[in-house]
Amino acid sequence: MVPDPQQQVQKLMRFMHHAPLAMVETDLRGTLLQVNPKALQLMMPMAAYLGLPGDNLLDTLTGFLPAVGQAVARFDKDSGMIIDQEPYRIEFQMNALPIERFFSLTIEKLGAEILLIFFDDVTDFLLKADQIRQPL
Repeated sequence: MVPDPQQQVQKLMRFMHHAPLAMVETDLRGTLLQVNPKALQLMMPMAAYLGLPGDNLLDTLTGFLPAVGQAVARFDKDSGMIIDQEPYRIEFQMNALPIERFFSLTIEKLGAEILLIFFDDVTDFLLKADQIRQPL
């Protein structure tokens, strides 16, 4: 039996929607094409802090991490891994409270005009790991 392409797309969309990892498809300039809820949850406070509309992930990331924008701009192949699970620290303030978050970031170029961007806030994981390492 041949799988129904429409059902396959629906399954993929549900998977993306419920994934605990931020997943984004952008054009080469960073304009959002597809985004899951986790990506919006992580991205929007940073975009708001920078005064950005939140429709361009590269602008948001570059506002905190200029090296990310530079890595994408320097990548001259038609496809391939640009950044692979690199750790980043981001600091900003919300309501006068300092916020420090740690992210894992992956950016892959798919063809001439598409980027897949995966990121996750690993701050809580790192805090728990530090607590486990502390003597009782």
